[in-house]
Amino acid sequence: MDHLRPARPIRARSWIVAVGAVSLAACSVQTPPGIRTSVGSTPTPISSIHLIEPESEQAQRTQLHAAIARQLRDRGVALSQDANIVADLAVSMSPSPVGIYASEAGQTDTEPASMATTRERRWYDACEAVRLQASLVLFNRESGVQMKTSKAESMGCAEAEPPVDEIAALLVEDLLAD
Repeated sequence: MDHLRPARPIRARSWIVAVGAVSLAACSVQTPPGIRTSVGSTPTPISSIHLIEPESEQAQRTQLHAAIARQLRDRGVALSQDANIVADLAVSMSPSPVGIYASEAGQTDTEPASMATTRERRWYDACEAVRLQASLVLFNRESGVQMKTSKAESMGCAEAEPPVDEIAALLVEDLLAD
């Protein structure tokens, strides 16, 4: 039995497993921003848009508004109060286990359509996960008709800065893709 090597101490294996688990947990809740839905179409090319200003006390909406305005200008779209296309946006943050479902008023639906991905907290999560959802809606000023709606979402740690610039880039890219 002299030719057998001694086994590694169990302590060393446990340490490697622990380091691996901590590495995985550090980014386990992060999902990259992505377009969730895109409905309608926009006239091309769009030369100018009236992007409705958010109220001052809405910090997340103000951040997203500024990021969308930058993205539009960077792509050659002017922001004008007189533009024929009016854009409005909405933003929300919610805990990841909370589901958001669509249903019609006054209707009982046993299986409503999911409007947001749910995610329960897992034992290896290093933080509480939150979902950021943003919508950009375009209207024709003259007719009032809704032309296009784009919705994007991302999931990340509650303590981290939300990926507002990435969400804005996706929404504007989707808007101008038609």
